Amino acid sequence: MTYISVTADQMSSAAGHLVRNWGDYGYRFEGIETRTHAVSVFRVVCSDGGRFSIVADKWGNCRHLDTHSGDDGLDELVSEMHANAVQP
Repeated sequence: MTYISVTADQMSSAAGHLVRNWGDYGYRFEGIETRTHAVSVFRVVCSDGGRFSIVADKWGNCRHLDTHSGDDGLDELVSEMHANAVQP
């Protein structure tokens, strides 16, 4: 079993972001990875096979990114959100 560290704010905000932007039918979280102590990535798969990521910081702020942006785009978004989450 793999253990991850995700706050309740991150989990509920990622789910709410998914429902608000795409609805609650035909999507599921296929993976969650904790990139930093303040930011987690929720991998989403659609019923048609499409994929995208929802990035949530420890305060529950979310942004999404399609998989066409690649890992470089995801790394950049995680770095930006991490900096915003930990700055006083």
